[in-house]
Amino acid sequence: MTFFKKQLKKISDSGYLRKRILVDDTETSRLNIEKNQVISFASNDYLGMSKNTEVVKELNNSANKYGVGSGSSPLISGYSKSSHFLEKEISEYLDAESCVVLNSGYLANICLLNIFDNEMNVIQDKESHNSIIESSKINKIKLSRYKHLDNKHLESYLEKKKNQILFSESVFSMSGDLTNIKQHYAIKKKYGTYLFVDDAHGFAIAKSSRNITPLENSCSMFDVKPSSVDAYMGTFGKAVGTIGAFICGDKSLIEMIVQKGKPYIYSTALPRCVIDATRKSLNILVNNKKRYEKLHNNISYFDKVCQRKNIEINSSSVPIKTYHIGNPTLTINIRDRFLENGIFVQGIRYPTVPKGQDKIRMTITANHTKKDIDKLLNTLENIICEKSE
Repeated sequence: MTFFKKQLKKISDSGYLRKRILVDDTETSRLNIEKNQVISFASNDYLGMSKNTEVVKELNNSANKYGVGSGSSPLISGYSKSSHFLEKEISEYLDAESCVVLNSGYLANICLLNIFDNEMNVIQDKESHNSIIESSKINKIKLSRYKHLDNKHLESYLEKKKNQILFSESVFSMSGDLTNIKQHYAIKKKYGTYLFVDDAHGFAIAKSSRNITPLENSCSMFDVKPSSVDAYMGTFGKAVGTIGAFICGDKSLIEMIVQKGKPYIYSTALPRCVIDATRKSLNILVNNKKRYEKLHNNISYFDKVCQRKNIEINSSSVPIKTYHIGNPTLTINIRDRFLENGIFVQGIRYPTVPKGQDKIRMTITANHTKKDIDKLLNTLENIICEKSE
C-alpha cells in the first residue's frame, strides 16, 4: 500500500524505524544472535525464574494433565481452580483483600479505567507507560499529565472533589526512575483521590528495609502497605518469569473488574499450566531470597563501578539502568557497537521515550556475574571515550 510505504519511509528517515532482532536463548543472561553468543542486558527476567527447573517442571506436569490452552474466557469456562488459588495466594502475599488475574499488565491497566460509569479525572506522570496513557484515552477519562516526578505540578491538578484518580507508575520502565509512593499516598489522603499503582517493575524485586509483606514491592519500599492504595497492579512477565498480571484491591473493586472490565471479560483466560508455573515461581520467591539478594548485590556492584569510572548512570536500587544519548541514529549505532563486543543492550527511542531522550537501556539480573558487569561497563567506558574524541 502506497500510504503505508510513505509512512514507513518517513519513520525511517527520522531515525525511528523499529526492527526486530531474532534471538535464541538458553538462559536469562545469554543469547544467540546470528550464531554468535552474547551477554544479554536486555531482559526483564530479573530473577531468572523463566528458566528455573522447578517452575519449568511444574508447567510441563500441568500441561500434560490439563493441556496448553484454557479454551474460553474466565466467565465462560476458563476460570480454573489454579486461577482461584493463585488469586488467593497473591492476596495473602500482599496482605490485600482481593485479587484478579489478567492476561497482561497492559490489559490490567485498561481494565482499571474501564469500570467507571462516570467520567473520571485521571492525573498521571508525563512519562507514564503507554498502557496507562492509552487506558486514559479509550475510557471515560479527563486526562491531566504532570511534569515527570514533579509533585508540585501534580497537585496543581487536584482539588478536594470526587472522581479523581492519581495513576502512578512506581518504577519507570524506560528510565529506572522511582515514584515516591509515600508522597503519593499523602497526596491521596490530602485530596481524597483514588491512588492506583502500576508496580510492573517493582513487584517481587523492590528494595525494602523491612518486610511488610512476604513479597517485595514498591509500596513497601516507602513503608506503605499495598492494601493502603486503591488498586495495586503487578505482572508475572518480569520478576516471576512467566506471563500475565494481576490487580489487588478491595472486594468491590475486583468484583467490578469481573463485571465490567472488557479485557478480562472478552479475553481467553491464561492456560492452567501457566497459572500453575506462576504459583510455583511465587512460592519459591516467597521462601527463598537468594535470587533477590544476588540481584541487589549485582545492582550495587554496577552502581559502584559506574561511580568509580565516572559514568553518568541513574544510580538507584532498581535493575533498570540507562545512559542518555539524545539522538536516535547514534543510539542504534551505539547499540550495534555493544553487539560487536558481544553484549546485547537495547536502544530506546521515540515514541517509547520523548524526542531527544534517546538512550541505551541496560537491565541487571540475578544471573549476571561481576565479570559480565565489568565487560558491559568497560565497553560503555570505551564508547564514551570514542564519542568525546
